[in-house]
Amino acid sequence: MEHRSPAPPGCLARIRASYGSLRPSERRVADFILKHPEEVTALSVTEMAARAQTSESTVVKLAQRLGYRGYQQLKMVLAGEVGSARATAEGRIYGEIRVDDSLAVIKEKLIRSEIQGLQETLPLLDVERLDQVREAILGARQIHFYGVGASGMVALDAQHKFARIGLPAWAYVDPHQATAFASLLQEGDVAFGISYSGNTLDVLEAIDTANQAGATTVAITSQMGSPLARKAKITLVTGAVESPFRSGAIVSRICQLAVIDILFIGVAVKRPDESFANLNRSRQAVQARHGKNL
Repeated sequence: MEHRSPAPPGCLARIRASYGSLRPSERRVADFILKHPEEVTALSVTEMAARAQTSESTVVKLAQRLGYRGYQQLKMVLAGEVGSARATAEGRIYGEIRVDDSLAVIKEKLIRSEIQGLQETLPLLDVERLDQVREAILGARQIHFYGVGASGMVALDAQHKFARIGLPAWAYVDPHQATAFASLLQEGDVAFGISYSGNTLDVLEAIDTANQAGATTVAITSQMGSPLARKAKITLVTGAVESPFRSGAIVSRICQLAVIDILFIGVAVKRPDESFANLNRSRQAVQARHGKNL
C-alpha cells in the first residue's frame, strides 16, 4: 500500500510566505486564491486557470510548489481552512486599521491580527528544522543573533533568554559589529539572521560572513524564497502580513518572538539542570537588587 504524507496545513499562510518567489503567472493564481478563497473551493482546475488568466499547468505547479500533490489537494486543505475561519469569525472584528477607528476597534483588530499571525506561523514551522536548530544550539561554542529595527529587538530578546540559561549568546544590531564578529565564528557555531522580508542587507551581509566562517546559519523570516532564506542553511518561516498602519512590524515581531521562545524552551528542557540552576541564580540576583532601597 502506497504511503502518502498528509497535506501540509495553512494554505493561505503558505501562499503569503512564498509570494515573493512566485513567477508572475503563479502570482495571478495566488492573488485570486487570497482574494476569493471560498470561491476557489468550488472551482475546477480549468475554471481556476480561466479566472487567473493563466494555464492549468500553472495552477497545478503552484499547488505543488506549496507542498501539495496537486490542485485538488490544495482545494481540500483550503476548504477546511475557510470553513474553520467562517465558524470562528462570527461577531468578531477584523480588517485593516482605519484612521477613524475607535480605540476599542483598534484593540480588537490588532489583537485578532496577532492571533492570526501566530495561527499562520504554526503550520509553517517545520518541526524537523526546529529540532536541527535546537541540536545546533546545544553544541555551539557561540550563538549569534543578527537583526535591525524591530527584528533587532527580537535578537536582543533571544540573547537575553539564552544567556540566562548559561549559553554563549550575543545579539548584534549594529551592522559593522555583526559582520566583524561573524567573521570570528567557527564550524559548529550558530548564527541567526532575523528579517521579516528576508531582504535586509545588513543581515544578509552578516549571514554571508557567518557562512564563510563555517557556522550553521539560520533564517527567521516570513518569506520562503527570500535572499535570506536562500543563504541560510536552515530556514524557519513565520506568518504575518504587515499593513501600512503596522509598519513597526508589530505582528511579525510577535511571530519572531514565538519562534525564539519555542527554541528557548526546547533547549532548556534538553539541559534542565543547568538551565533551571542558571535561571534561579539570575532571578535571585535580580530579586536581591529589587529589595534594596535606591
